[in-house]
Amino acid sequence: MKDVKIVEQLLKDEKGKITGKVAILLGGLNSDNPKEHMDTAVSKYVGNELHNQFVEIHLDNPWTRVIIRDINSIKFRDMTEEDSIKSNNE
Repeated sequence: MKDVKIVEQLLKDEKGKITGKVAILLGGLNSDNPKEHMDTAVSKYVGNELHNQFVEIHLDNPWTRVIIRDINSIKFRDMTEEDSIKSNNE
């Protein structure tokens, strides 16, 4: 889909092993039905692969989708006070 832009970021563990991927898709800006347009784009992007999809809760922004693959393989750590400080200063 030529009007859909994408950025992908691999998620790696501390040893550099790929544990997942995050993709942000943006498109359908001139579509009469951007939700349906982006539903189709996501479907083409993920095919039959398992994924998690995040959409803005009120669909005020139906043009953007965040896709995470292999979320169950990602090694999470506890959030610290330093993480809160970093996110506010970046």
